[in-house]
Amino acid sequence: MNLVLAVILFLLMLYIDRKRGLKLFVSLAMNFVVLIVIFYLTALGFNAVVCSLIGCFTVSCVMLFFVNGESIKTVSSIKAITVVLLILSVLIFSMAYVSRIAGFGYESYEEINMFSYDVKIDFTDIAISMILFSLIGATVDSSIAISSALYEVHENNKDLSRKELFISGMNIGKDILCTTANTLMFAFLGDFMTLLIWFYKCEYTFGEIVNAKTFASELIRILFSATGCIIVIPVTAFLTARALKKEKAEDGPDGVTNTET
Repeated sequence: MNLVLAVILFLLMLYIDRKRGLKLFVSLAMNFVVLIVIFYLTALGFNAVVCSLIGCFTVSCVMLFFVNGESIKTVSSIKAITVVLLILSVLIFSMAYVSRIAGFGYESYEEINMFSYDVKIDFTDIAISMILFSLIGATVDSSIAISSALYEVHENNKDLSRKELFISGMNIGKDILCTTANTLMFAFLGDFMTLLIWFYKCEYTFGEIVNAKTFASELIRILFSATGCIIVIPVTAFLTARALKKEKAEDGPDGVTNTET
């Protein structure tokens, strides 16, 4: 069944755009390989956070440059994503340690009881890694959407100032944020629905549900993803607007590159 779904996805991608659809499907396979490598390196004892940061940057480059090529849009997006990761890194590290979301919740004890707990892996680092990978998926999507739309705005009206381009990017971002926030929420509820029903059947109180490690870890990942999507909007809008106006200044008012004589 998985193979059938993969074939259907591949055919649909080719139908929409043969060249880019093929690249997109290959990029999915490449990112899957990157994730597998990160998992194996972590299991072998390498630092999970360092591996995840490298993996996040690699995945971002594959999604942006391999599929869309190098351009103002992709360069601005990768810069914005890097800035967001740097801004949120401190908060992610502190939240992972303070909230104590690392490891398994009580609900999983019955399933893992027959396995050895002596795996010699820091599960706090694993929790941070999971947050980072959740964050990167949402921010890349929002960032490239804003930079691409802002690029089209500039192409259709090259007389707009940097400030006007930034305001246009923010207005685009507001619409994107609305749909992204709902997407994240429904992804969380859809993934967590079975456990929520289990909580209800076992007569958990509201306080017990929100304080359950399983629930809290998922909620924190969703909140960080939403926070990343919010921060990446002004950062991408600013970087893209600056890059577009810088390119125009270098090309000159008539589209001719300025050179010193």
